[in-house]
Amino acid sequence: MMSNTAPLQVPAPTTPTPQPTQPFIAAPDAVPQFKVHQQTFKFMNQTPVYIQVTAMDQSFWVWVSSSGANPLQIDAQQGQGATGPGSGVFGDLAMAMPAFRPGQPVISSTLLGKPIDETAANMAKRLATRFKRQFLVNVDVPATVDNAMLLSFSERKLVDMLQTILAPPSPSIAST
Repeated sequence: MMSNTAPLQVPAPTTPTPQPTQPFIAAPDAVPQFKVHQQTFKFMNQTPVYIQVTAMDQSFWVWVSSSGANPLQIDAQQGQGATGPGSGVFGDLAMAMPAFRPGQPVISSTLLGKPIDETAANMAKRLATRFKRQFLVNVDVPATVDNAMLLSFSERKLVDMLQTILAPPSPSIAST
């Protein structure tokens, strides 16, 4: 049985038409800018509350602690760093991002810590909703009934700090 098929024809390779080259335009240098703001407040004139805000381009990293002990401080007896709520360590870390479209909820997640303790996540949500920026929030305040007022006080002071940080610079009055 003879087959009457034509041999397979492969087209000859073509060379691409040269495109006009465009000059390389370098992008302007991107310099990351981080500004760190720290304040200490006294709650009920006794308990210190330490707040550190690291301002980035369109986001903030916030650390709130009711102890403020140096997390790198070595306990001579234990041979370990300070740990636990109120010890000045990292605490729970949560992130929240503002809604991309009106009517959508703020997106948040607990990145480090116990997901059952929503203190940092709830604070991050409220801040992202209010300031329309991304927030990473560390809270090192034990979430107990006794500390509810302390957490509220801390968040109020944090909002005051953020409003000051985000306020446009006042024009300086030139002396004549």
